[in-house]
Amino acid sequence: MVAALLVGSSVGLFGLPALADSGSKVSLSFDFSANAAPPSASGPSFEIDVDVLPERAGGFVRVVALAPQDSGSNNMVCRFQAIDHSLVSCNFNFSAPGTWTIKAQYVTAIGNDVSSSAVTNIRVGN
Repeated sequence: MVAALLVGSSVGLFGLPALADSGSKVSLSFDFSANAAPPSASGPSFEIDVDVLPERAGGFVRVVALAPQDSGSNNMVCRFQAIDHSLVSCNFNFSAPGTWTIKAQYVTAIGNDVSSSAVTNIRVGN
């Protein structure tokens, strides 16, 4: 499944692909609408929400932010969180500008294998 996501920035809107497993009965998508500004290495934390469908899905989601290559920054992990009203929220303080890969991973129970995932890229400014 391929979905297009829109992210607002100071220079306009741009689309980002979100790829999700098609073999799972759970779909994950990214939502950046809780932010007043685009992601920035010098700005405040940036909230990444993961919407989970179907609405009554139980389980856990974690979000991983993979740093741009050659940035010298570490990857960041938002630990597995229980899904609450079809939503999991994570805040990241990006340490370097560039394109960060964001991965959401769903499990039915802690310790189980990942059964659904979604991936997108976001551009972090200075």
